[in-house]
Amino acid sequence: MSRLVTMNKKRFNYKTDEWITPQKFFDKLNGEFHFTLDVAATSTNNKCERYFTKEEDGLKQDWSNETVWCNPPYGGRGTIEAWVKKAYNESKKGVTSVLLLPVRTDVSYWHDYCMKGEIRFIRGRLKFENSYTNNSAPFASAIVIFKGGVKNV
Repeated sequence: MSRLVTMNKKRFNYKTDEWITPQKFFDKLNGEFHFTLDVAATSTNNKCERYFTKEEDGLKQDWSNETVWCNPPYGGRGTIEAWVKKAYNESKKGVTSVLLLPVRTDVSYWHDYCMKGEIRFIRGRLKFENSYTNNSAPFASAIVIFKGGVKNV
């Protein structure tokens, strides 16, 4: 096995798919958007007073009349795509959603949905507030915004 493959396996081998949003990073966005709902949270990492946990499954909940923050779980095939698709569809109903995502311009959901919203690339690598690593994320990140009431082409 090549050294690069070995390094990448170690780099992406985490015990969780939860990447906790840095508070200062969230606070800056919250100052702009005034979030009312965190749709992908736990009772210990929620960023809004109102939030959905994994058990409540934010993908199955109604997001109406909310301004949504979403830092979805990054694991499993199709996981991120489901959250992006839900946020995009909710924007057609007037909901504004802001998602923190790994930049993956090579996947179909990025082109099918993310490109229809506003994309803000984050300079450098975010340092998530995870207790299992002291390193910055092994991937680039972006904020994707679907504004309710605006035609996301």
